[in-house]
Amino acid sequence: MDRRVQRTRKLIFKSFMDLLREKGFEKITVNDIAERADINRGTVYLHFLDKYDIFEKCIDIYIEELLSQCSDHEEIHLQEEAMRKVFLYLEEHIDLYKLLHENDKYGMFRKKFTNALLGQVGIAMAVMPEEIATSYEIASQFLVNGLLGVIEWWIGNDMPCNAEEATEKLLAFLKPFTDYIPK
Repeated sequence: MDRRVQRTRKLIFKSFMDLLREKGFEKITVNDIAERADINRGTVYLHFLDKYDIFEKCIDIYIEELLSQCSDHEEIHLQEEAMRKVFLYLEEHIDLYKLLHENDKYGMFRKKFTNALLGQVGIAMAVMPEEIATSYEIASQFLVNGLLGVIEWWIGNDMPCNAEEATEKLLAFLKPFTDYIPK
């Protein structure tokens, strides 16, 4: 991608996120984004369909960043260290993820986060013995929705315990699954 295009998109994302903090998603307009970025409204439309598209692309970027920062490879296994990295990363960037979570009125953040986690859990489940992963779909939905529920609860309640405690408590529930993952 051309550097000017990258720079413009980055400026639009930054302006959008700043406005999201100040106004909330519902009150943001494309004009607001263009004014904040000091670009023409048409330039915003050259890069994005609308504010929903910008929000969706922001979510994609931050979920990808979370996954890549929390894994040495491009996958997160159901291992203690990977879970700890997720919670530590979220703890460090809580304001950003809380902002995305709170402004997710249409379920985009949850849906994209769920799909990303399903992909990662699928990779982890592939190495489990058949008796543990008997029903791949049921087990992966259970794990992902449980993990996502804990993450949403943790973010939404201003981290009622630290990342280490959250990891330790979550792993106690996941023990039957994590015992079969190669270390």
